[in-house]
Amino acid sequence: MPQPMFRFDEEEAHTVDSQSGPPDYEVLELSDEEFVDQPGPTVLLGTSSASHGLHSFHLSARRKSSVLRRMSVGSILSQQSHEFTIKSYDTGKFNLEPEPQAAKVNISEFEPIKALGQGAYGKVILVKRKSTGQLFAQKELKKASVIVNKQVERTMAERTILAQISNHPNIVKLFYALHDHEKVYLLLEYIPGGELFRHLAQRRVFSESVSAFYTAQMALALKHLHGLGIVYRDLKPENCLLDSRGFLVLTDFGLSKESDETVSDKGFCKSIIGTPEYMAPEVLRGEDYSYGVDWWSLGAVLFDMITGNPPFTGNSHKAISDKIIRSKVAYPTYLSAYAKTLLSRLLNKNPAKRLGDDRWDDFKKERFFREIHWGKLFDQDPSIVPPIIPSISNPELAENFDEMFTSMKLSSFEEGSNIDIHPGPINIQENTVEYFNGFSYTAKGSFVNAYMRDHST
Repeated sequence: MPQPMFRFDEEEAHTVDSQSGPPDYEVLELSDEEFVDQPGPTVLLGTSSASHGLHSFHLSARRKSSVLRRMSVGSILSQQSHEFTIKSYDTGKFNLEPEPQAAKVNISEFEPIKALGQGAYGKVILVKRKSTGQLFAQKELKKASVIVNKQVERTMAERTILAQISNHPNIVKLFYALHDHEKVYLLLEYIPGGELFRHLAQRRVFSESVSAFYTAQMALALKHLHGLGIVYRDLKPENCLLDSRGFLVLTDFGLSKESDETVSDKGFCKSIIGTPEYMAPEVLRGEDYSYGVDWWSLGAVLFDMITGNPPFTGNSHKAISDKIIRSKVAYPTYLSAYAKTLLSRLLNKNPAKRLGDDRWDDFKKERFFREIHWGKLFDQDPSIVPPIIPSISNPELAENFDEMFTSMKLSSFEEGSNIDIHPGPINIQENTVEYFNGFSYTAKGSFVNAYMRDHST
């Protein structure tokens, strides 16, 4: 059975080459009328290459779908010819500040400690700044892979968005963005408590009060993003981390999109993108959309936490997508009336009727959150005791991350390639500097110093 299909808006259409994609993928160019008749979005993905590189990871079904999603959008549709001429990349649309003239940080100043994770295009490594002992999560991407898979614009956008949103208690902090001849690097706040996904998997379900605690923090983060004109588009337990105290931190903004202008009633996003189990129906229908999709995803994550599964599951992306579009949510009888009420308002297939930003006060007043003190939660008041306190004997051991990665020798992890689908060797002519002009970034000194004071070993 084929994997689901994906449609791209004009901004991202250049990532798809209808003539030179791999032979087992079919790229269709359809009119809006023709698109309506299709069973799903418009780039049909075959199954053989979609599974490339996954077997050695021994991933769970949901985690495997997460990797497939990232591959689907960029890497599987690479051109057959991998010779490129360096061209100037327009960073003006992202309002990036100029490359720092006197950067005081070099990637050589950071010592690799542990492997933390790997995605379709990048790897995450725990590193320690040699001069201070400060720990960071270093996300690194090979420039050649980013260019070949036509992910330059998305990579630049992720760095820009992170620089704008980092000053929020429930959003991961970016301190440095660096690049050398081979790679680009994001030096991020290290969140030692690991993924919410891992904690949920260990317990299978959370109680409603525990779920309310995490849902409220996700909502605070989403409200902040939306206020800055950013749609997150990838809310799921895997992208929520717990800090050392047990508070939630949202991470991974690789699929986020920033509005270029005032949002219309119909929205400013078109791309069918995200993790299938948590995607809103309007996304899967190929409609224009905006912030409402994140509130649907919030409902799907809440449903996952209190029942043990997302609201719609299936054996393929298409099966999941069809259910999201056509089926009603089946609520277990053991859910409280408060939980069902909130879920029904978030998992409303009509985005205009869905609970969200324009009804923020109503959202906070939902009886499901009756134990939440929103002001204290935002301030992470010392009187609040999170329901899960991560066990951390030594932050450098990364005890709350997947042993599949943390047990790996760094030499093997570094040598291993990212999950690329393109055939044959990559030949990038000359150098890659011009692709990433404006990428470098250093946070304000007070911002970095505060983190050093609180997180140095």
